[in-house]
Amino acid sequence: MLTKVVGTAALIPATLAYFLRRHVPLPVTLVLAHFAAAGLVVALAATDRFAGSSVHMLGKQSSGAIAWWGWGLFWPYHLSLQMKLWIQRQYSVEPVWNQITDGWYLGGWPASPSMMPQGSPAILDCTCELPRMQRQLPYLNLPVWDTHGPTVQQIDRGIKWALEQQSAGRPVLVHCAHGHGRSLVVMCAILVVSGQAGDFLEAYRLVKAQRPKVRLNGRQHCALVQWQEHMKPRRKAM
Repeated sequence: MLTKVVGTAALIPATLAYFLRRHVPLPVTLVLAHFAAAGLVVALAATDRFAGSSVHMLGKQSSGAIAWWGWGLFWPYHLSLQMKLWIQRQYSVEPVWNQITDGWYLGGWPASPSMMPQGSPAILDCTCELPRMQRQLPYLNLPVWDTHGPTVQQIDRGIKWALEQQSAGRPVLVHCAHGHGRSLVVMCAILVVSGQAGDFLEAYRLVKAQRPKVRLNGRQHCALVQWQEHMKPRRKAM
């Protein structure tokens, strides 16, 4: 889905750059070409073939910051995405986040402190494209492209870190861009391992009751199936 949306959108500035090249100043043509090129590269990187190996392409570091070269090369995508999220939130009635169970929150990208739950929660970020904005709070990034699912290893890492934060007395916010897909995968796994759900389907129902717009697409459902199979030997040994 991301590949189709971004790839199609990139054709607009590409077409404008081509047909207006003789009628507008060169800098305008170059900016349009940059928008088109950035979008087409992102569309290709987010395909199933490359998504697993290209999550750092936009310059996001483990600290959550976007490197200078990431802004320089992909500023059209970063700018367009953040503007899109801002506009959507002006018209959406969905909360940025919802409390799923005691101390566990699921939501979209917290662009400002006002978008954070109370209690100074630790932040588990499941995006590869959005920068960390709340730098004073404990943080872990699991870089995943939009519409894709995290790997088994990423899910396990996220669970371990989140449970450590909870053990230290901190609430935890798990987020992606909208709080509907990538972060949902990790939250479902956390609920299973923490004993609040018997399997990921029960966890999904529990989350959906609190945040109705969540949805697992095919890739994300597959990620949870693979993770649950990976967990079976461990659960039998317990």
